[in-house]
Amino acid sequence: MRIGKVRIIMICLCILGLTACGEVIQEEGGNNKEATDEIASTVSSLSIEKNGCITSTIVESFGESYYDEDGLKSMIESDISQYTSAHETAQIKLKNIKVKDSMVNVLIEYGGYQDYAGFNKENFFAGTIRDANTAGFDLNVTLKSVSDSTEISKSKLLEMGDNHIVIANVEIGRASCRERV
Repeated sequence: MRIGKVRIIMICLCILGLTACGEVIQEEGGNNKEATDEIASTVSSLSIEKNGCITSTIVESFGESYYDEDGLKSMIESDISQYTSAHETAQIKLKNIKVKDSMVNVLIEYGGYQDYAGFNKENFFAGTIRDANTAGFDLNVTLKSVSDSTEISKSKLLEMGDNHIVIANVEIGRASCRERV
């Protein structure tokens, strides 16, 4: 029972982490750039589109004098090139890097959850419950509704096969855990 309560708390934290509140900052100047080039986030986040594409926004401190924006861009592009060379169907694109006020904001787009998981070497899935089960993800969990304390077991979860689920490695503080959202 205690493990179930811990899982519910972790699920809530995972939901919070994946739907993090952020602020959009417009770039100064009225350039006619693509929309992704004009905005910068203040928090790291993942966005999963209806078509399965994933956008990763990484926001980190970039204040040390030995850090170089061009060097970082080159390193990320090299990593993407190496990965896509080894995985011919992978669709990964560095969309933007911005440095402002000692913070770096990196925007990377992935063609699907497999590309995100493989490139980042993480256990990650985004899709239907049926597809998650077929892919071999462990769905032997009991989820509990926050609003009415209704419990959903694996069998009930599998009955909702066309509903969507995200399975991710989520880092909370210094501990790392694998939870389902």
